[in-house]
Formats: sequence, structure tokens, C-alpha cells
Amino acid sequence: MNEAPQRFSGIDAIKAAGIVTIVLIHALPPPWDASATPLERWLHQVTRFGVPGFLLASGFLYAGTPGGLDLARRRLRRILVPYAIASVLAQLWHAGHGEASPTGSLVKDLLFASSFGPYYYVFVIVWLVALTPAIARLPRAALPALTGALFVAQWGVDAAGAWPLDFYWHLRDPLLWWAYFFLGWWLRLERARVETWLAPRRAGVVAALAAAVALLTWAGSEVSGLPRLVARSASWLDIYAILAFLGAAVGLAAAPRWLRALSDATYAIYLFHLFFLYAAQETLGANARGAASVLLPFAAGLAGSLALVAAGRRVLGAHARDWLGA
Repeated sequence: MNEAPQRFSGIDAIKAAGIVTIVLIHALPPPWDASATPLERWLHQVTRFGVPGFLLASGFLYAGTPGGLDLARRRLRRILVPYAIASVLAQLWHAGHGEASPTGSLVKDLLFASSFGPYYYVFVIVWLVALTPAIARLPRAALPALTGALFVAQWGVDAAGAWPLDFYWHLRDPLLWWAYFFLGWWLRLERARVETWLAPRRAGVVAALAAAVALLTWAGSEVSGLPRLVARSASWLDIYAILAFLGAAVGLAAAPRWLRALSDATYAIYLFHLFFLYAAQETLGANARGAASVLLPFAAGLAGSLALVAAGRRVLGAHARDWLGA
């Protein structure tokens, strides 16, 4: 009989908070839209931790059972089959609206995960999962140095604007994302040491992290008036501060059932929430403004995708994970 996978409350919290904020991001007007309010641009800033949180959680969980090529292939199948289904539906969505595929090439959309813009995450995680057998073979002593190098490179890409790419390829740049995955992997290997250090200091660490999040959020905002490089560096560090706060605040207590359920459904919600969200935005109309124009698509995206997951599990049972991702 197989043992149930070990649960980590901090990881569940990061994944659940991440997916809720990602649905919110997609309900907001983009920050470069002239109609976006200062509050909406600020919300974009403080919710940037969603995809980084998924990558950190994946690194943490995969490091516990790194496996070999067979396990990597099974993991890739569980990522790619639901992605392929969602991508075909996305292409049908575009066709039904009389639109060309986003890049003008169906092959490019599928290979580079762009049938819907936010699918870029799939392109990133597929490469990392494919590399897990090689990562597992790295000398443990080399992991901190590699993670540190990726951390510095990420600052260069995210904060300093080094090696600029157009937006499409910027979102697929490994230097923008891989540090989160490798940090999660390293944290899993050092989990016992980290927990031993954190346990007697948890309240103070959580308070310090909350203060750091508040300070970095202000420093990275448009109202701080700080130099651009300083503000962008603060916004970048804010992602790590928020993730650390979520992980430390939940601690070792068992996560409530609803949080675990939301955590388990994150990939399916990521793939399918846009259909419900976009439909709600169409119903409201392009000229909709105000809180309802954000909250109604947000609620539709989250509730609709959760309903799809529930229906899929009822119909497909254990195979829902293979076909829907949850």
C-alpha cells in the first residue's frame, strides 16, 4: 500500500495564496493600461509572488523524491496532457471569436506555451522537471553556489534590466525564474536545519518578515519616489519576503482541509480559470469600470475552475489529475 505524500503546510499556503492572486492579476487591467488605477497597479506589484511561489514549491516537493528518468517522464505527462487539452480549448476559443492564434503559428503557440498568454509558466516548469534527474545528481555542496549565481542573474534580469528581451521571451527566460525552483530544492534538503533554527524564533521571524514586506512593498511602489533601480530591486526582493512570510507564518501546524484542497487544484485552476474569467469580462463589456469589473471576473475565474475540478474528479476519479491537472 502506498503511503500518502507528506504534506507541508507552508508549501500549501504558498500555492493556495499564489493561485488566488494569479486569478486576481488576470482580472485586473494590465499595469501598462492607461485605465489602470494606482490601486490596481499596486495590486499587480504585491501579487507578483504567484508564479515564483509555484516554482519554489515545485523545487521543494521534487527534491523530496527526485527520482530518475521514468519519474520525470510521468511528471511531464501529468503536466503536458492537461496543458495540451487546455491549449486546444484555447485555440478553439480564439477561433470562435474570429481571432488568429496569439503568435500566428499554432506550432509556436503549442511549443512555447502561448495559446493563452499566462501559459508561459508551463514552458518554464517543463524544462525544470525534465532536468530534475540531472539536478538530483549535483553535488549537494554545489547547490548553494548555483542557487546564489541564479539569484544574482535573476536580479540582473528582473531588477537591473540586463540582457533585455522582448516581453514574450522575457517571460520564458530561465534566468528570470530558475532561482525560485533551485531555492525550493535547497530548502527541502536543508529542511531539518531550517526548522530547528526557526521553531523557537517563529513569532519574531514572522513579525520581522511582515515588516520587511511592508517596507519593500512601499519602496517598490510608484509613490516611494526612490531611484528606479532601487525601487525595482525592492519589488524583486518583496517576492522573496512574501514567500518567506507565508511559509513561516503557517509553520508546522496542519493546514486546514480547504487550504490543502485549493493547493492540490492549483495547476488545473491555472490552466482553466481564464475561460471563465474571459467570459465574465465579455459579459460585462469592454467599457466596464469599477470594483465589479474586477471582482466579478475574479470570482468567475476562481469559482468556475474549482467547479470544473470538482466535476472532473467526480467523473474521472483518480484520473482527473492525469487529464485536468488536479
